[in-house]
Amino acid sequence: MHDPVLPTGSDPVVGEVEHLGELAGEGILPRHVFVWLPPSYRAEPTRRYPVLYMHDGHNVIDPATSYAGVDWAVDEVAVQMFDAGRIREFVLVGAHCTDDRFAEYGYTQEGRAYLRFLADDLKPSIDDRFRTLPGREDTFVMGSSMGGLASFLALWWHPGVFSAAACLSPFFPDELVADVEESAQWPPVRVYLDNGGDELDATFQPNIDALIGVLGSFDGLAPDDVRFFKDPVAPHDETAWSRRVWRPLEFLLGR
Repeated sequence: MHDPVLPTGSDPVVGEVEHLGELAGEGILPRHVFVWLPPSYRAEPTRRYPVLYMHDGHNVIDPATSYAGVDWAVDEVAVQMFDAGRIREFVLVGAHCTDDRFAEYGYTQEGRAYLRFLADDLKPSIDDRFRTLPGREDTFVMGSSMGGLASFLALWWHPGVFSAAACLSPFFPDELVADVEESAQWPPVRVYLDNGGDELDATFQPNIDALIGVLGSFDGLAPDDVRFFKDPVAPHDETAWSRRVWRPLEFLLGR
């Protein structure tokens, strides 16, 4: 594991962003979607890129749109890691949440509808419009809290689309853990999980541990395919996730 890469405090946004506007999906509310392009995208017109899809897109790169004015600083951290040769350059797709966030990111019918939108509607549109590497081996998903649950569900429900997920401080309901345990096998995927140590994250830890145990029992998943990191002093907020987002980036896109 490398040394940490921390936000530089140089926000607002570092790099080029294209806003795609309000996009609708069947069974869910419309949401704003943006695309963040890596530094070489315009300079290398034949190059294609892996794609990282992120939930709660308003919190990902821009403090002006983020909760409490603090973003994950994925743009800053990623550019530092590109420059150091630590990860592959990637295209980032950020989908904002809606007022139905809890249902749309949950183990629910609305959650299924949201992830069908991501996998069946948004991804083909992104692949048509931008120079992506469209295969599952180059398509990843990441989020925190309920977005961490949604990231895991994207992998579980759409393993033919996404090959790896990063779930930061994820909330995993009891019924999901039980259903995953009852599944016969797991496709070849990779999962990053982490958690903080505050009171809320402490309530999440038992089911995170249980799910890690279930995943470890599946044939076809190597020990390196499931990674967990615990920061015992981290709160459940964007500042904490920005300080450790380099870890899932390295897991998903490391060289």
